[in-house]
Amino acid sequence: MNTQNSNGPPSEFLTRRRYKFRIKKSWLTMPDGIRLAATSYIPVARHRGETFPVLLEYLPYRKDDTFYVVDYSFFSYQAQLGFITVKVDIRGTGASEGNIPEREYSETEMQDCEEIIKQLAARKPANGNVGMFGVSWSGFNALQMAMRRPPALKAIHAVHASDDLFHDDVHYIDGNLHLDPYHLYICHELGLPRTPDYKFDDQYFAQRFNHRPWIFTYLKNQLDGPFWRKKSLREDFGQIDIPVYLVGGLLDGYRSATARMFQELEVPVRCDIGPWDHSCPDEGAPGPNYEWQKRMGQWFNRYLRPDAKPAKPRSHPQKELLVYVRHGHKPDVDIEQVPGYWRRDTLPAQHEKSLNLFLSGGKLVSRRLAPLESHDSGARTLDYKAFGGTAAGTWWGNTTGDMAADDADSLVFDSAPMRQVKQIVGTPRLSVAVSATSPKAKWSVRLEDVAPDGSVTLITGGLFNPAHRKSRLEPSLPEANSVYQLDLPLQFTTWTFQKGHKIRLAVSNAQFPITWPSVDLMVSTVFADGKTATLTLPSVPVDVCAVKDLPALAKKLKSPDSWSIDFGDGKPERRVFNRVNKRTGARSHVIEAKSAYVIDKDGTKRTYFAELTNTWTTKNDNPADSQYLGVGQTTIVSQGKRQKLRTRILVQSDAHNFYVSVVRTVSLNGKVLKRRRFCETIARQFQ
Repeated sequence: MNTQNSNGPPSEFLTRRRYKFRIKKSWLTMPDGIRLAATSYIPVARHRGETFPVLLEYLPYRKDDTFYVVDYSFFSYQAQLGFITVKVDIRGTGASEGNIPEREYSETEMQDCEEIIKQLAARKPANGNVGMFGVSWSGFNALQMAMRRPPALKAIHAVHASDDLFHDDVHYIDGNLHLDPYHLYICHELGLPRTPDYKFDDQYFAQRFNHRPWIFTYLKNQLDGPFWRKKSLREDFGQIDIPVYLVGGLLDGYRSATARMFQELEVPVRCDIGPWDHSCPDEGAPGPNYEWQKRMGQWFNRYLRPDAKPAKPRSHPQKELLVYVRHGHKPDVDIEQVPGYWRRDTLPAQHEKSLNLFLSGGKLVSRRLAPLESHDSGARTLDYKAFGGTAAGTWWGNTTGDMAADDADSLVFDSAPMRQVKQIVGTPRLSVAVSATSPKAKWSVRLEDVAPDGSVTLITGGLFNPAHRKSRLEPSLPEANSVYQLDLPLQFTTWTFQKGHKIRLAVSNAQFPITWPSVDLMVSTVFADGKTATLTLPSVPVDVCAVKDLPALAKKLKSPDSWSIDFGDGKPERRVFNRVNKRTGARSHVIEAKSAYVIDKDGTKRTYFAELTNTWTTKNDNPADSQYLGVGQTTIVSQGKRQKLRTRILVQSDAHNFYVSVVRTVSLNGKVLKRRRFCETIARQFQ
């Protein structure tokens, strides 16, 4: 047990004097006897009998090593604000006992969490009120726990989370199969040994190493239904009856779900949507940033402290939206600061008007053509190239460079240069008739900004699976060459089209590797008739409701016994590139990432090296023959021992099946101790 002094953050980031805190590790025993590992950052009381609210983050992301370096700053900050801040490893992960659960957000995970909340609320010096918070996974399970309504849970804060696990999660983006770097990451992390001892013993092999990877489970659930919907808030927003604070990013794959939850929840809701990717507002890239932890602490103060003053309706309305409106910029994969402004608004945005643009030939026109003006259907055709779309990244959100190369393999529709500035906040929509020589054609739609110099910036996009055109629960394919309607909401966005710039709509049948390629070679048709084919943009007044008083970034405490280090091989920590196999014609998109860090505590120093490589491959002349290869490796060096876990995931496809294999290999000082291979053939279902 440690007592930390509060030296570090400047006094102006608080409304009152900071608390000192202590760090305590403990066990939470579940009804079946399994013990879950918890680390608590506990404020030191200033007077006898003082109590504090509890903030819980509940994850499988290994609190004692993988996330240890970065967690310290966050948890210590909240403890200084007067919150008991607790992180718990889900059973079967990190330091916790038991078997790995059968899936993300499993019933076991949820039942354990209800028990955790009950126990933490009753522990001294807690005041009986608990809030859940977290980014991604812990945002998801915070929402799902709020749906279960445990009595002590009074409010939640969910960052980058979704209310629809089939359509708006990482496994089936917009209902289309997606194999993300996350699949490798989580499969690999779940195979690591328990902290703090890292033993390769019989218990490790039985409970972790030999556990069947989740990727098989997700590939076996290619259809929407109870597997996904039971955990999805979108089925009934009334399931949540406590206050919710949401955070999303314009470069995050869950931003549409964030906006939707803000609109649909009928409880006090605060929502911040910034310019970031899948990261926190104080360090999210690209900026600008603000001190979200201060806003988070103020939010929880309202609902977790019995002595908090009641909120005044004007100062704390039922719904509060803060959204960053981008002023528009040229394509820049390394952009650090996005030009724009913070806007206080609602959804739909105040004074929003629909800006309708009609697809006419290769143009976007602002006036619907009369029947006599349109001499044909405006049909435009496109040959399918499976490798198209890599410039957009791995999901709807990465920073991107110039999209012109991708647009060369797409149908594009451009407006005339803008005569005045146009600003949008909300969800663009496309309605257009289409057909394809294959019933399995997927559709990708991108909204872009074309600068006067011809450079093209991606604004947002969306995917359409024709099997879901009538019903997600009862999918069916259209007939080949039949004409059907593509009605598609794109991802939530903000943007400003400056004078002289053009609005571009790009349409194709490939968005690789965001979605797995369709199996057939095909020719597709878009009917840009100038009458019914419509792009609708949510146009808003320019630069209104600006917010300028967001809290500045605070100085935070750094971990006293862990730090990041250089990997040591002189190569970049992250590389993204395309390559071509000249012999086979196969094309690959590759992402390599690595990191290294040191943890020196409790008399033991360990150095960790992590490497992850993801490779997606397809062939333009045979798209059914596609594959994903993920290789992860973690090496732990300590006291003369070199422990290594290697994970290899291979997913291959033909016209009918996916062929999936996962190989785990664990070694000690260069000697292989055990290797385990999992294999299965899984039929393709509308993917």
